[in-house]
Amino acid sequence: MTTTLPGPQPKTSPRTAGGKPASADFVVVGGGVMGLHVAWRLAEKRAGSVVLFEQRRFGHGSSGKSGAILRQHYSHETLIKMARAGLAEYAELDASLLAATGTGIGFRRPGMLFLAHPRDRENLEGNVALQRSCGVVVDLLDAAGLRRLEPRARFEDLLVGAFEREAGFVDPGLTLPAIAAQARAAGATLFEGARVADVEVDEARRVQGVVLADGARVATRMLVNCGGPWAALLMQRLGLELPMRVVRPEQAFFAPPHDHGVEQRICADLPNGTYWKSEASGLTRVGLLSFAHDEPVDDPDDYDEGASGRFLADCRARLARRVPAYADATCWGGCGALYTVTPDAQALIGPVEGIEGLFVVSGFSGHGFKLGPSVGRGVAALLLGGDPAPLDPRFFSPRRFKEGRKNAAAYDYGVLG
Repeated sequence: MTTTLPGPQPKTSPRTAGGKPASADFVVVGGGVMGLHVAWRLAEKRAGSVVLFEQRRFGHGSSGKSGAILRQHYSHETLIKMARAGLAEYAELDASLLAATGTGIGFRRPGMLFLAHPRDRENLEGNVALQRSCGVVVDLLDAAGLRRLEPRARFEDLLVGAFEREAGFVDPGLTLPAIAAQARAAGATLFEGARVADVEVDEARRVQGVVLADGARVATRMLVNCGGPWAALLMQRLGLELPMRVVRPEQAFFAPPHDHGVEQRICADLPNGTYWKSEASGLTRVGLLSFAHDEPVDDPDDYDEGASGRFLADCRARLARRVPAYADATCWGGCGALYTVTPDAQALIGPVEGIEGLFVVSGFSGHGFKLGPSVGRGVAALLLGGDPAPLDPRFFSPRRFKEGRKNAAAYDYGVLG
């Protein structure tokens, strides 16, 4: 579908009774990591007025509970390059904010360890070779090398691993407001507590505007749906079905034993199906690598935000198999979060067939935070006629399933979100 963009308009416009602008060149729905990055980069281009509506608070959906792990360990060149650019941008944003205000975004670079079963050695080596060709600094390790790197853990003699030295993480609680501030400084207008209730289209199936829950109408010819768990619901109001579903992953938090100390590295343990990392609080976050058995969520406004005792016990047992000190670690409970997943665990980014002026950015399947900077720049370029690289429009095309294309799963040896 060809999208026709409106020409540049003044950034000031009449206001609705609710204080919203009466019109905008670009309306972004959703104030998670994707919506904020997209609004920032669109506004930066000075191509027209940009307005973002978030129904509650920035990060209310998936982004606020994210582990925000910034790793480049992928088996697709597109994703490696996007993650690499994102890692650099988060580091730069943290440094600039620290210099200007003394408060950054909680950026840390402890490195990340990936553990694989011996039968997956060939796949792991192939992925590492691809990552190195993209500039990623990563080491292949045998069991002896793993023990030297992490002497507190238990490694079987035939286990293989890869250590990505540059990998890190940020604090979503600091990062999302920082991105919002950048978007506002670039000229975007952002609203929290503003739910988009409906989308208006004309008889030719062209976007004409959005209607908010308070009744305010904002005219626009370009709507960017970054609604995460709510993205598909907005599409359904327009009679559209996209291959996205919402699931509820659980996460557990443990206090490291006093004589163990905080976790020095992020770890993805594929044989045990878990990942873990240290939080800013000092607690260790533990989650499962696969979302295959996560509960489906029909209504993201009403889902169980807790974690079951069975899940907490399972996480403790899995973690203790690798790091025995956690067998008696104090559990600080857990939480239920939201993933918006697609059949191939890759996002849908692009124009939506059937309605002109409708663009979707959703379905990141639990591994989107690191890609946010590249998505923001890439989407702005796609909408304004520039080069979206490293984002590849064909890789993320919402049409790919209808065309019989499906990107390979995140890994041949497991899903890592």
